[in-house]
Amino acid sequence: MLQRGRKFKKGAGAVAMAVIVAVCSLTGGKMTVHAEEADVASYERLDELYSDYFKFGAACEAIDHWNDPGKEIGNPAKEELLSTVFNSITCGNEMKPAYNFDASSESLFKIDPAATEMLDWAKANDIGMRGHTLLWHSQVDPSIFAKDYIALSDGKQTKQDSAELDEDCLVDRDELLRRMKTYIYSMMEYTYKEGYAKTIYAWDVVNEAADENQDDGFRRSYWYKIIGPDFLYHAFLYAREAETLYAAQYADLYGLNAETDNLSPIMPKLFYNDYNEWFDNKSDAIINFLTKEKWNENHAKVTSDVIKPDGDGTIYGDGLIDGIGMQGHLSDTQNIEQYRKALQKYSAAVDEVHITELDVGCSKTDENVWLFQAQFYYDFFSMLIEEVKNGAKLTSVTVWGLTDDASWRVDANPLLFFGDLERKPAFEAVVTAAKGEEFTMTLQDTMGEVEDMLITFEPYVEAGKAVAIEPKNVGIIGRGTGHQARLKLAQKINHTEGAAIGFSLWVSRQEQDASMKLNISRYAGKNVTVTAYVMTEDKKIRMGLETDGDTQLLEADAVSGDWAELSANVTIPEDAPAAFLYLETDGAADFYVDDISVVINADGAPATEGPAAGEGDASAADEADGAAASGDTEGANDEAATDADSDSDNTGGIAAIVVAIGAGAALLAKKKSQNKKEGE
Repeated sequence: MLQRGRKFKKGAGAVAMAVIVAVCSLTGGKMTVHAEEADVASYERLDELYSDYFKFGAACEAIDHWNDPGKEIGNPAKEELLSTVFNSITCGNEMKPAYNFDASSESLFKIDPAATEMLDWAKANDIGMRGHTLLWHSQVDPSIFAKDYIALSDGKQTKQDSAELDEDCLVDRDELLRRMKTYIYSMMEYTYKEGYAKTIYAWDVVNEAADENQDDGFRRSYWYKIIGPDFLYHAFLYAREAETLYAAQYADLYGLNAETDNLSPIMPKLFYNDYNEWFDNKSDAIINFLTKEKWNENHAKVTSDVIKPDGDGTIYGDGLIDGIGMQGHLSDTQNIEQYRKALQKYSAAVDEVHITELDVGCSKTDENVWLFQAQFYYDFFSMLIEEVKNGAKLTSVTVWGLTDDASWRVDANPLLFFGDLERKPAFEAVVTAAKGEEFTMTLQDTMGEVEDMLITFEPYVEAGKAVAIEPKNVGIIGRGTGHQARLKLAQKINHTEGAAIGFSLWVSRQEQDASMKLNISRYAGKNVTVTAYVMTEDKKIRMGLETDGDTQLLEADAVSGDWAELSANVTIPEDAPAAFLYLETDGAADFYVDDISVVINADGAPATEGPAAGEGDASAADEADGAAASGDTEGANDEAATDADSDSDNTGGIAAIVVAIGAGAALLAKKKSQNKKEGE
């Protein structure tokens, strides 16, 4: 049998691989094998395999930052894996402003001890680090924007980075520029005087400042609202000034002479970093405000020794930025050519490009779950190698995490290693691409018989207990390539008639791009009618089909304080590698979803009634309702409902739906018609 962790071999038995995957597919791709069983020392080194092309790194975190034993630094086995396979790391959280800003200090800075731990580990293991990040609208203490460092929202003090701050508590432009400069200088000086200047080879100076939906391409953060769009120019100016100053001041700590030696080894490259930046409208906005917008035309507004005398007033032209970071939170159905085009555009615009946060979510949940992901990784890295050979300025690639179980998209299983540190097929695919060998895994046809489906989000019975539905286990996952929505159950916000408790799916989000989708890949080649009920404060609701691309099926008006019905007839392409039904709105408000049905239409005729499956299954539904009502529950209570969230972009477990259907569980129930709202 072909075991996980063994290298791909041409002609290797795909059936044997399918047996392994079949076991994983029922558990979200996770298997419980002790980490010490993984022979990490024998793994091939990605940093060496890709040394002719770019650095190869991974994001990681310190156990001490969150007191989370699942993190990497502080875990000897995971540390060994990092040092064996990679030559670069990025702090997942430890160097972000929220954890290093100190309003009580004159320097506005106090290093997170976990950040120091990670810097020390990287330095001791001769591994480079990308500094992430100096400036961001998120994970920032809002007091930096406020008078006397007291941020107020609706008259109450707040520490929430997403809070809408009271206008009269905000500082003016000059004061915020002073604070920005102080913080950037303080963080940079710390890294120099403590001996980390050779360890940190790049800084994400500004993170996620773009909003392609705005006329000028800028996100309306408080950096923007108070300072104006030229906050970006000043941030890069201060970072360049700081590294120039401290490289000279602390040169002797690194065996260099500030007067005679080249100080570039202790001057990290400065990057702008963002997500979704392979889309044309966003890449155009980023290139415009970094390389074309003359923030300091004729250097009339700002003067500095670090500004190129012959600069054109742009951030790039004045010599203040070195590169652009492309995050790369993808799925295995992503259009690689679209990403290639963006890589080419950025390579033409700046000196370097880094892929800073790469992960690839799985779109399948059957025996082919790892094949599609591995195929994508193989094709993606083959494309990167080809582009570097053709002149792309890609110099670093970082996967955003080490193991699936600790990923921020945990249910998407998007990384290169299982939780037990064993190599996934995705890892072997990346190795195979580096060697220029052929990808040989083959497709398994395992979909079998399919039935109608109704998801009511009500508890179902298992071993005599009422169990709360988890979105991922019925194939519902986050949608969007940036910050994901949180998917959880909401109690008493309900559309299902007669529910003993009453649940719906709560899609909690801060950005329009973040929404939800349901895996309906198992209906490939069939004509179906899909129906869902949605409640939102936004104006419009959209239903669509996501396969190789996106197809909007319909747009409906929202009903204020009530449920809107969306129903569409669609044929799922037979050759689609994956298919998802998605729901989204025209804004960024939270929304609720209930009673999602998929009905197979005979001979392609649209359905006129609710799902047949479940009509004879009322007893199972009633049994679950009764168990929940009597308090005989296991997770079907308030706490379980509100905590059953998923911040990830996972394909979930369609296999779990099949099992539930076969068992007559209560997620298949009679279709209900009356609206049920909170309090009814």
